[in-house]
Amino acid sequence: MFNSKSKIFRYFLLCFVIGVGLASFSDFDYFFVYLLILIFGVSGLIFWPHKFWRWLFLGGAIIGLGIFRYQLSLPKTDETKIWFYNNQRLTFQGLVIGEPDVRINHTKLTVAANGPVVNGERRAVEGKVLINVSLYPEYQYGDLVEVNCQLKPPEPFNGFAYDRYLAINDVYSQCSYPRVKLISRGNADWLLGQIFGFKNKLNAIINYNLPEPQASLFSAIILGSRRGIPQELSDQFNITGTSHLVAISGLNITIITAILMQLGLAFYLPRQKVFWFVTAALILYMILIGFPASAVRAAIMGWLVILAMYLGRLNRSTNALIFAASLMILINPKILRDDVGFQLSFCAVLGLIYLSPLFEKWLEKIPSALGLRESLQMTLAAQISTLPLIVYNFGRLSLIGPVANLLVLPTSSYLMAAGLLAIFLSLLAPVIAQYLFWPVWLILTYLIKVVEFLALVPLAALNF
Repeated sequence: MFNSKSKIFRYFLLCFVIGVGLASFSDFDYFFVYLLILIFGVSGLIFWPHKFWRWLFLGGAIIGLGIFRYQLSLPKTDETKIWFYNNQRLTFQGLVIGEPDVRINHTKLTVAANGPVVNGERRAVEGKVLINVSLYPEYQYGDLVEVNCQLKPPEPFNGFAYDRYLAINDVYSQCSYPRVKLISRGNADWLLGQIFGFKNKLNAIINYNLPEPQASLFSAIILGSRRGIPQELSDQFNITGTSHLVAISGLNITIITAILMQLGLAFYLPRQKVFWFVTAALILYMILIGFPASAVRAAIMGWLVILAMYLGRLNRSTNALIFAASLMILINPKILRDDVGFQLSFCAVLGLIYLSPLFEKWLEKIPSALGLRESLQMTLAAQISTLPLIVYNFGRLSLIGPVANLLVLPTSSYLMAAGLLAIFLSLLAPVIAQYLFWPVWLILTYLIKVVEFLALVPLAALNF
């Protein structure tokens, strides 16, 4: 078990993840954690000549460090934290620190508070508040606002741990439809503000050149903006197990990057050129959508897959995957239990590493024209490896899901390529923009029709 450096490295990483996992589901006393680390650390030194006991005790110490790291991420409540004032009505100033999340009937703003007024006295505090406001007036990233509302702690609903979901990003307070006064604009990072402004311009191009619901669907797929997708269509994507398509999800990015790499190799392009092209495309895409943390984590997972393909060692990239996951968990331990996107990304990459080679043998008779065989291979591997997580987290088993994904996922890479090309050419030649979007409209219409048809199949999905 401990006969190589790579195995020892993997063992320590897994011990750290186990420690974070234990702390995610249980409460540990700080003294107990310190004692655990001390006892196991000292025992490892005492038994150093005995290889098995040495690594066993040192692994126990690493588990203790994982528990300690998770505990450090938990919120400390005092008068300097905005969530200390939950269940109170107060006025506070804050900065909109994220891109406004525009929904069908409201907008979500993440505001970093910098001082509530309590009993006529402004206090220095820190912390984020999630605010639901009306669609109009519109607010932007970098707006300094004054908010008057009843702060409330997030609570679970319908079996969804909404409080833990928001805690991933250190949000422990929320309020709905407060009185908001705009004080000034342009107070945050200039570069990120320019990126969000450019993203809004691209959204406008999409809305002008595509009809509904194709425009809303394309904005969701390529920019992560879900505003305007009809509820009925959204439900149909859920029934057919293709809802990951209408969000910038870890599963989607992982599959698309792998398919792009395989497509390049299928067309006999040099492995090195394909790798750098997909890497550059991934970086540009992250810039385009504004570096949301969940998408960045997914992009790192997807990049590991294409790196393994580039090196020709897909089945030997387990250590790199575990190292990347451990590093992300070290930075934010809460993602291990509560970030479904992170979990899906990790499982999808595992599927591509271990299941994809199996499907490569089974799909030998499928033609490789236009990358069909490669797309099916990647899709099946990722879907099967993530299926238990999807059923557990969303309470739905899509029986029609494998068929639906086989029919729609191979078109994702073509949709992304055609869509991005149409958007950027539209910036250069807006006169011909509508013609450039015809292929995009055709692919989107195909996706919608397939999903609508399969959602009507009897027993398409089972709900738990």
